[in-house]
Amino acid sequence: MCWRGLALHVSGLLIIGETGKGKTPLTWLIASLASELVSEVVVVDFAPEKGGIGSRLKAIPGARIYRPTGLRAPRLESGGDCKLMWNFARSNALKTTRILDYVAENPGQVIVVNDATIHTHAGDFGALYKALTRHSVAIVNAYYGDALRDRCGLSTIERRSVAILGEVLGRIWVAR
Repeated sequence: MCWRGLALHVSGLLIIGETGKGKTPLTWLIASLASELVSEVVVVDFAPEKGGIGSRLKAIPGARIYRPTGLRAPRLESGGDCKLMWNFARSNALKTTRILDYVAENPGQVIVVNDATIHTHAGDFGALYKALTRHSVAIVNAYYGDALRDRCGLSTIERRSVAILGEVLGRIWVAR
């Protein structure tokens, strides 16, 4: 499979599911096991932690952790206002892209991305792809469900980006 001329495939796992189904704890468990096996785990945590949705990862001993400040939960915080939702998404994309660019230039062996969809709502998929490919293994979780559907188009982009991530990573775990 090919996406915009990129040869796709990164050795990794994509964990998807509805809110509250344990994506983040499972990601933490796998990342913690990885940190016991390899010398360098890089954690990129994009969870905004708003309204009980979007849990941050617990600390992983020895891992380099990057968490941008000021991330917003576009659907939860916009009150359904499409313009505000997209403003939050674009602001998130600027913050997450900086982190992804940095870890692409300073890779470890394993990259862990918590809540990748916060970036893909309005961010450049290429920045995420580049960061993933600079590491030997990628462990990524992403929201994929119906509870947060919106009428502004964010959910549509989110579903497409998760489908592409699934192609890139090759293995998908659906948290139920």
